[in-house]
Amino acid sequence: MRATVQLGLALTVACCGHFATQAAAANEATAKNPNPHFSRLDINKDGFLSYQEARADKEVAGRFALSDENRDGRLSEDEYLKLKAVQARQRGGIHNSDGLITSKVKLALMRAKDLKSAEVHVETIAGVVRLKGTVDTGKQAARAVQLAGRVQGVKKVESNLVVRQ
Repeated sequence: MRATVQLGLALTVACCGHFATQAAAANEATAKNPNPHFSRLDINKDGFLSYQEARADKEVAGRFALSDENRDGRLSEDEYLKLKAVQARQRGGIHNSDGLITSKVKLALMRAKDLKSAEVHVETIAGVVRLKGTVDTGKQAARAVQLAGRVQGVKKVESNLVVRQ
């Protein structure tokens, strides 16, 4: 039993050492291979982005001061990557909001007794709602646009509804 415990302990130590070696190699690779977008902006290749360098990317320049965590007037690669991660999360939020807007518009159209909502298709991109499909009258088309425009978050409604003849 004692030999089994010693063998298990030896394996645990060996595994931990292996994982530590892998982590060190990954950190070394990151240090040797900076993010290509960061490298493109880092014109003087000092490993940091000055505000002048960051101005080549409007989104980075717009968030430069907020992202400069240590307030040294420049962005490290780590600060830059955090900035880009925040931007990606915010972009994801836009898509989630668009889906929510689409759902709310569809619900509003379904609740309208004077519309055949199954024949009206709704698509939302960046808060702009596009209505497609067919309706019986011009009044129904106008009503669909009105209902869509009332939904919170809708910036604009584009109607491509066709009136049946």
